[in-house]
Amino acid sequence: MRRAILGLFLLLSLQATAGGEKFQINLIVAPTAEWMWFNRSPFASAYNDLWGTKLSYNFGIEYKRFFDPSLSFSTGLLYMNKGFRNVDPSAGVDGEKGVTLMSAHVVAIPLTLNAHHDITRRVEMIYSLGLVTGYLFQERVRNRNYSDEEVPEQGILDATNGVANVNIFNDIYVGVHAGIGISAYLKSRVVLVVQPMFQFQINNARDYLGQFASSDPFNARLNSFGVDLKIGYFFTKQVRNQTKDI
Repeated sequence: MRRAILGLFLLLSLQATAGGEKFQINLIVAPTAEWMWFNRSPFASAYNDLWGTKLSYNFGIEYKRFFDPSLSFSTGLLYMNKGFRNVDPSAGVDGEKGVTLMSAHVVAIPLTLNAHHDITRRVEMIYSLGLVTGYLFQERVRNRNYSDEEVPEQGILDATNGVANVNIFNDIYVGVHAGIGISAYLKSRVVLVVQPMFQFQINNARDYLGQFASSDPFNARLNSFGVDLKIGYFFTKQVRNQTKDI
């Protein structure tokens, strides 16, 4: 099933690049809430209560090809900082509870179908559904045991002196994402998009050959909810309905 869906998206991608017109380039920045979700374990509910949410970010570039003004296909290159942030009430310093900050750095390729619905001449609704396939190239954990930090603060790529590389998660990430947003034309070809997106990991994030050994048969997913902020530029005016002409 996954191969069939992936084959369909690849076919659409080839069609999208043929002809070289009616396309849009977007820059993406997305603040996100990241967490790890457990299932297939008698203790899954307790795990989900213990594993917390961290505030994070994604960024990248998107190529969007329009088949007509109401339907488009998009792909691109995306960096994702996934993971979780746990609070340990048994640890801490200066009145603050101890924290474990886990970051899974992923480079990914999204493949998305988008439906567009006009609201006014300048504003439209966007409905998106697609796949995200990626490679987890680095895992970093920070807490009192790994990095000698009781309350670590997250930074860009977690590039601090007190950081430890680990091997806990599956290196391959496959997820689905869906969202509804609004696109506004700032000028005749410049577009601003605000789109809340939910992302759910399809494959198991657990690496059975990694450092996290357990007899519990749990599965884990690195999920997220964020807001995609995009600014883009159309390289042709033909893609828009005549009612959008300004």
